Amino acid sequence: MLEAKLNKNQTLSILYSLRSILKLGNSLPNAIKLLSQVEKGTTKQVLHKVVYLIFNANIYPEEALARFNIITKTEVFILKNSLDAKEAFSNIIQMREVSNRFEKNMITLLGFPVIAVIIGLLIAYFAQPTFSNMVNTLVKQVQITKGVDISNDVELMWYLKSQSFDMMLLIIYITIVISLILIYLYLLEYKPNVLYKMFKLKAYDDIPYLLMMMNNLHKAGFDPRKIFEILSKTSMKKGWVSLFELLKKKTKEGGKLYTIFERYGFPNDIILILKSSEIGKSYWDNMDSLIEYVNETNKQKNEMLKRIFGNTSTVIGFSIVIYFTVGLFMAMFSLQSVSTALM
Repeated sequence: MLEAKLNKNQTLSILYSLRSILKLGNSLPNAIKLLSQVEKGTTKQVLHKVVYLIFNANIYPEEALARFNIITKTEVFILKNSLDAKEAFSNIIQMREVSNRFEKNMITLLGFPVIAVIIGLLIAYFAQPTFSNMVNTLVKQVQITKGVDISNDVELMWYLKSQSFDMMLLIIYITIVISLILIYLYLLEYKPNVLYKMFKLKAYDDIPYLLMMMNNLHKAGFDPRKIFEILSKTSMKKGWVSLFELLKKKTKEGGKLYTIFERYGFPNDIILILKSSEIGKSYWDNMDSLIEYVNETNKQKNEMLKRIFGNTSTVIGFSIVIYFTVGLFMAMFSLQSVSTALM
């Protein structure tokens, strides 16, 4: 039997609920137990298993939650070392909410045009045999009644000439789309610094999360070297491990951390603020303000992107669908006109 799994929205909902129950004065183990009694479906099944680990296997509640991917390894450190569980959950929730804005924006902007091409090619694929039969029938009728071969005079749109061509084009197109997605996911997991240099908006998307992890561990009492050591071992992305390893090494050497962020592709305005904070010896004191600045900048840039390209994306998507569907009607009327004129 497959083990029940929760998606990101379900785990985020659990964190919201646990924070609310904690505010009522419950301990974390009791909060999880109480939540397991009121939830339903898959969430209830998973939480019952978490409760069993806590109360029967003597597993720490943070580690029990992590075993079912409700929280990450880094979030376990934050919870374990926090003086206030409610604040820790608030920080974790905030960390999650600021991430993936770039991907959501790209899906919104590019999703419809990409799908529209697939829809258009599918329409062409299934409509092609009908139009091909119509052309063949018309050519035969004219040849029989008029003794004239009009096969070279009846033209269809390029996507109605061959069903095999439509399928080949559809396969190539889908392959390219999937390949681009896989390349992006690979870079996202293993080479995020490459993405940051290609898409600055993605850097603004990830930086708040990175800084929040660092800041929350610092608030939990860890020194910078220990913070980067923890993050290098618990990072949710393998591509971030090298960043934290470099930061740990630079901390050990007593060098400036902003130089590492600069090499990693962080935007210039972020580098200038980090550099100023380090020179002024206020690096960690200014971290909350820096996180707020990056988060607000990220939000504004994403909103600007949607304002500029949102309507254009919709127009392109509908234009693609209309191009394919109007072509079908034009071909139908053209064939009927030829047939009427020659009969």
